Amino acid sequence: MKLFGVAVISSLLLSLAINSRVEALNLTVKPDPDAPSYLFVDGVPFTFLKRGETTGGQYAIGEITIQPGQGALPHIHHQENEWFYVKEGNLQLMRGENYYPDPNQVPGVNAPKDLIHALNAPAGTLLYVEKDYIHGVLNVSQEPAKLQLIWTPAGFENIFIKEIGIPVLDPSNPPPPTSDYPLLFAEAARRYGVVGSFSYEEFGDIVVDNTLLNLDNRSDKLLKLLGEDATTIPEPSVLWGALIFGTSGAISIWKSQRKSLKKVA
Repeated sequence: MKLFGVAVISSLLLSLAINSRVEALNLTVKPDPDAPSYLFVDGVPFTFLKRGETTGGQYAIGEITIQPGQGALPHIHHQENEWFYVKEGNLQLMRGENYYPDPNQVPGVNAPKDLIHALNAPAGTLLYVEKDYIHGVLNVSQEPAKLQLIWTPAGFENIFIKEIGIPVLDPSNPPPPTSDYPLLFAEAARRYGVVGSFSYEEFGDIVVDNTLLNLDNRSDKLLKLLGEDATTIPEPSVLWGALIFGTSGAISIWKSQRKSLKKVA
């Protein structure tokens, strides 16, 4: 029986260890009734589910559908922290190693290039990136993916809402962007403390590994920030899978021990 108890405890510890690194989150955000949509730089509708004027300036949430081969080039926010939440599909999320607090410090231009870690992230993945770190996203799959971006504090959304945004009244039939729209966005973004790149490799080499799994995604902080505007539905956790696997193994060991005792008797 001692062996059985040790095996069960071991399986629990194993499952907890796995679950501390892998967290699936089903996050549902209650949007503003009049949540507006504007064109992103590639002509895709960007819907602002929440904005500073409805959250007391604490946060803003944007939702966008990213087509295969599209995404957001590596960039740095100097005024807000950001969460990436993969709502549907699969995306490649990126975060750099180094800290760039000076807006005039541009990796690959007047500062050393960074090492940018990328994670293949399925639906339910949540990644937190503090301001002053490089981050980006790319859809390397063959299907569209839906991404939610949460900025805290709010303010970045005003580039679209109050400055250069092209309103989208019908998301299924967006207007075409003007030829100067990407340049206007880049100029406005700079005024909002955002430093952008012109290619995925400009700021540094990208390596696809599991490094980002070890980061704290600050999910508790996010849920506290969103308050009543968000609900979560737990996904089937690896905790239960590991627990069932470990318990089954423990039961097998226990049965084997009983058989051995019977043979000895």
